[in-house]
Amino acid sequence: MARNIDIEQIKNELVRYGKKNPFELQAAILSDKILLNQFAKTLPKVKGEYHIPYVLMTNVVQAFSDTWTPYGKVSFGKKLLKNFQQKMNFQINPYEVYDSWVEELYEEEKKPNEMPISKYIMRMAQDKIISDLNVVSVVGKYDSTQVGSTTPDYTKTMDGLNEVVTKAVADTENPVFLIPVDSSATIVDRVTKFEKGLPDQGKVSTILLSLEEFNDYVEARETPANQYIDFKDPQRGKTKYGRTIVGVPGLKKGRIIAWYDGNFFRLYDRKDNPALLDDVQVQDYVVKLFSQWHLGYDFAVNQYLFVETADASKHRGLNNDSQNKLFYPNLFL
Repeated sequence: MARNIDIEQIKNELVRYGKKNPFELQAAILSDKILLNQFAKTLPKVKGEYHIPYVLMTNVVQAFSDTWTPYGKVSFGKKLLKNFQQKMNFQINPYEVYDSWVEELYEEEKKPNEMPISKYIMRMAQDKIISDLNVVSVVGKYDSTQVGSTTPDYTKTMDGLNEVVTKAVADTENPVFLIPVDSSATIVDRVTKFEKGLPDQGKVSTILLSLEEFNDYVEARETPANQYIDFKDPQRGKTKYGRTIVGVPGLKKGRIIAWYDGNFFRLYDRKDNPALLDDVQVQDYVVKLFSQWHLGYDFAVNQYLFVETADASKHRGLNNDSQNKLFYPNLFL
């Protein structure tokens, strides 16, 4: 195939493709290939900060008597959630990807009109957004000095799960539920102690730990001599008590976490800033793609986030008597 590229034509193709497929980049941001998206509920229409309210009730059941004895109280609370404005300023020289595009056409047995180079470029952008967000959603730590930087660091564009949990642990107004575990114990014993320390009044389906610790956990459970191991057995990703255990690349080691199902949110502005292809420009031989969006991850209620701790001064629970009674009135701590 002759190498005959019209840069202006590619620009026009990209504009048409973006108008015809306006949610292509949004699909990348919401993709299940981003690991945390598999466990997060989407909270749309969030741009910047969002106060999420919750309502709690104390116990109401009492012994019968024929006099009115009011018992029980309703409490209201809220937590401030935040997401971060990110953008893509992606530039590409079509001449540099031409050969790869042609090779993929042959591999997929397609004609140029079935996968034009504009679509190939958009798919490259999508794949890189997914790859970047899969990392930054875990290890990211927002740095406001990065705004407008000519040497941007994508890991400083938002707070990832590590930073979200660290801030939650430090929050005394909305404390997390700590589970003391001996850090010198084996990974199997740590996971078991953590799991047994979870409150039993709500549903916790998944436990997260670092990928390295997950690999150690699986290996430690599969070492009996002369025992056949079915490496496709789905139980390899289960704990002793049947919960799903997930190894997360980049997750902080030494800190197992879990939460009540439905407590973890992806904060995404689907209405006002839905990651459209905002503009396409050409400069010399380079095609420039512009897009932006708001995205973040957080827990609706810190008190329903469960975190392993090796701090001997901490007790199981919220380490706050009044909040223990409010959030876990039926739990003996």
